Amino acid sequence: MSSKFDTFATAVGCMDGRVQEPVFEFAKKRWGVKYVDTITEAGLVGLLASNDPGSLLLDSIKKKVLISVEKHHSRGIVVHSHEDCAGNPVSDSQQKEEIISAADIIRELEPGVEVVPVFVKRAEPGWEVIPL
Repeated sequence: MSSKFDTFATAVGCMDGRVQEPVFEFAKKRWGVKYVDTITEAGLVGLLASNDPGSLLLDSIKKKVLISVEKHHSRGIVVHSHEDCAGNPVSDSQQKEEIISAADIIRELEPGVEVVPVFVKRAEPGWEVIPL
């Protein structure tokens, strides 16, 4: 159980470890939080964008988002994916469309929480988070 001094945001997206830190830093800065709950799966936005309402994946994500928002009082949700995604090998433009679609699905789950779709791309010296 979180205390009144703990502050959380939520990250929903690809499991790729290269993008986790930049996404966490983006969420921490945007919402002024200390912790970021993570909900990941390989190529997650592509799976969400397929929008199968009976999907076990959607049920699982919904449960996790609800825990983050209701129990940790998450201040915001970042939905992310990245270039060169092995779990969802599509063009960057399609990836961005799927990120936006996935963010819309997450917004429906938690309409009272800000949801920000982002695309993560390589940049020197590491990775850059670009809000969509």
